[in-house]
Amino acid sequence: MTELDNSQIEIEKKEFEMLKTLNLVFKENLGAFDSKLKDSMRYIYYVTLPIIMASLENKSFNPFSEIIEKHISYIINNKMIALGYKMLPLGYSSDLSFEDPNFIVHLDIKTANINNPADFKEEIALGFNQTSYPGKLPLGVRGMGEYNSDGIKEVKTYPNLPEEYQLDGTSKLCLTYGLLFIYPDYKEILDSIRQEYIHIRNLLDGRLLDLFKGVFSNQENIKRFLNYKPKRERFQRRELIVENLVRAYFIHNKKELNLSEAEMEKLDEFSKKVVKISDKLAQREIKPVAVISISIPNGKLSPHYDENIVSGKSFGRSIRYHYKKGVFKGLNKKSRVVFIYYDKKYLTQLRRYFRRIVTYDVQEKEN
Repeated sequence: MTELDNSQIEIEKKEFEMLKTLNLVFKENLGAFDSKLKDSMRYIYYVTLPIIMASLENKSFNPFSEIIEKHISYIINNKMIALGYKMLPLGYSSDLSFEDPNFIVHLDIKTANINNPADFKEEIALGFNQTSYPGKLPLGVRGMGEYNSDGIKEVKTYPNLPEEYQLDGTSKLCLTYGLLFIYPDYKEILDSIRQEYIHIRNLLDGRLLDLFKGVFSNQENIKRFLNYKPKRERFQRRELIVENLVRAYFIHNKKELNLSEAEMEKLDEFSKKVVKISDKLAQREIKPVAVISISIPNGKLSPHYDENIVSGKSFGRSIRYHYKKGVFKGLNKKSRVVFIYYDKKYLTQLRRYFRRIVTYDVQEKEN
């Protein structure tokens, strides 16, 4: 492959300088982020039951991810504005967008579980609003007939972001970055109470016929109602009602159900176990294992990153940047991927997933 031309090298210089600015912002505010995270964790009890309920449905939603993203967004917004950048929400843009006289900067905040390396191992998953670089679109079905992993140049996975914004006679380069938080796993904590939660659901489900006997004229109509599931919905009515009863009893302290003494004891015992799970989650500390900043190449750098930027897991609907060593190809291999922070307890595990760990401490250095 040919080397980057002068205009592309200039783009990489701009990407690199902005990366250094962002790294300084991230590094200087880790303490503030940690403090705000502790504020949220004081209320961990109030989100423990919803976490348990969501885990039963295998939801990808992670409340800790949301806590991280909201705190870091608040901190970075304030800091960037203080540095003279204008906050610029664009709708079809990354989590955070900023404007200065020369650039539009997009920053997306990502979270990943340390025990799910497929989400972060030398790559970053990108939505169409998070990059200006089109991804290769493989053609065919892997393992079934012909398959071309590189696709063709005419058909790619094209993102929503332009390479540059042209407005009022001026041109502003689109600069894109990711800030990745890798956090500890806590699956085994939830696994320890999941079966008890299923028993509680079954107990409440067994009370539904009695609960609705004054509403319907016979049991057959009650069952028809409880077992009804619209075609486009995932759950029967009874499942949703049981979830509401769980929230009523354990969150809102509504205990009007006609339960036996033994059943009440089971519910009270489960409530105590939720408190213990809450304590375990607080002790685990949902504190990042690592915080990594990533510069995502601008589309004008094609074809030099074509081998690294491909369609994501959803065919034609997302993009992945497989950065591998993660370097600026025209800047003497300066790093596009920088560890702002990592927990030394996890360093051995992190080295299994990253061939290079370049840290930021005023100057970059490889560890």
